Amino acid sequence: PLYELKMKHLLLFVILIYILAGCNASNKSISQQSNLSIDFTYNDVFTTCFSIAFSQSDTAFIRQHFARPSSDSLKKNTSYYIILTKSDKNKLDSFIMNIPIQSLDTLYFQEYQDGVDYQFHFQNDSISKSIRVHSDNAPSALTNFRNWILDLKNQYKFYQIDTILYFESAKYVLPPPAPPPEIFEN
Repeated sequence: PLYELKMKHLLLFVILIYILAGCNASNKSISQQSNLSIDFTYNDVFTTCFSIAFSQSDTAFIRQHFARPSSDSLKKNTSYYIILTKSDKNKLDSFIMNIPIQSLDTLYFQEYQDGVDYQFHFQNDSISKSIRVHSDNAPSALTNFRNWILDLKNQYKFYQIDTILYFESAKYVLPPPAPPPEIFEN
């Protein structure tokens, strides 16, 4: 009887640990569960160009590459961070769940000079994919995510950090640096 009682307690203890571990896993965000990192670069040529990266935690990092002084409160060539609200973290997870990353093309492109150009980069242990959009005919999942990010950028107060951040998504959206001027000798 004492042995059976100890075994029952041990079994209950194991079940409780299993339940608590399951609850803990279900409380993790989708990006934490999939270990997915996302970065995004947006360039509208005339007013702003920035990159933002979402970590597995509630922190997002942004690099303002350039901005028209009258259109953006963030300084050019400056890095910042924000802490997402639980609601925004849940919205981010919702986008992640509803974007069919694997089935999307890597390029949605129309031949025009100016306009909006943006790129997403998704990465975890099983995927590394960039999706560039320079088109009016992108999948709605991408344009909705882009619009949410633009709204997010406008609603938060960003905190400056003294570091240069690298964004995989900026690789093809940002123009390469200008070559140094030629020096002519007399």
